[in-house]
Amino acid sequence: MEKTQVELIRECLSGNRTVFRYAPESYALQLLKDYIGNGMGIAALRRSPYAKLLTKPIVTEALALAGKGQLEPWHLEAVIAQYRDHKPLNFILTLDEWGTDDKDDRHWKQTCRTGYDLVLQLNFANDHHQHLKTLVGEDDVAPFSYHGHPVRKDGTVETLAWARIDLDFVSNQALIEEIQSDWVKGVADSYKNYLYGEDKMQQYREALRPYAKVWDEAMLTAALCFIRRELGIRDVFYHSYDTGNRLKGIERYYHLGKPPRYLYTELPKKFCFVPTSEAPDFLKPVRYLHYLQRHGKAQWFKLPTQEQAHGKKAAA
Repeated sequence: MEKTQVELIRECLSGNRTVFRYAPESYALQLLKDYIGNGMGIAALRRSPYAKLLTKPIVTEALALAGKGQLEPWHLEAVIAQYRDHKPLNFILTLDEWGTDDKDDRHWKQTCRTGYDLVLQLNFANDHHQHLKTLVGEDDVAPFSYHGHPVRKDGTVETLAWARIDLDFVSNQALIEEIQSDWVKGVADSYKNYLYGEDKMQQYREALRPYAKVWDEAMLTAALCFIRRELGIRDVFYHSYDTGNRLKGIERYYHLGKPPRYLYTELPKKFCFVPTSEAPDFLKPVRYLHYLQRHGKAQWFKLPTQEQAHGKKAAA
């Protein structure tokens, strides 16, 4: 995207901080809420791309409310409202930007095209933030983050993870370029025992454990909710491991380090993304993309929508 477009989005969505609560596996409720629209028969859902979500305990609670075999939004909302019983983790969402106008610098920024990504930051809420500061000190900002990454560095909140998003309102499409967390890896670094003391670090690692278990699914859930409900974009793409590494220049500049494979293989499948050779429209001008397509090396994941499912049936 152009920098002015990213800045406009940030300006329009700025204001009070957005609170985001996440309970383990509650991504399934959010995916189904977006998919069913005003309601859908459970039999039809069992034949849908989201069928595997119906066996999750948090979803069966919603299905138990659907006595007539029709899952409606309020069934899902009722379970979402009971997050307190599922011990949700509290977060604050903020926006940032990442990228460059210099085409020669694009691969250093790991973007698929010259321009800027919108960054959605998943930050710890005050309950965890205050506990952290009692262990590491008030003056130490972003102690487990790499400051060259798009994380908060003002000391008001600490960034657990972030998602980089490229998008185009004309085509009504968004691409999740990256999901990453420095924090979990940074806390595991044994060198931190020397800086803060082994006892304090052991205490903090224990406090972080619930977050470390779900940071990836919480970040992806927050990104999807933001893209669809705040930005109003329906078609969401996600990188596959190999295509993403090639387009972002990671494969070429191998010394930058490749991302964890599961984030671009297992995680999108967990969220019911389906493989596709279809590229986001706004990436089609990228010349290297044409090379990958000609050689059968271009693949993404795409989040299924009800409209697409009906379209396939009509075509059949």
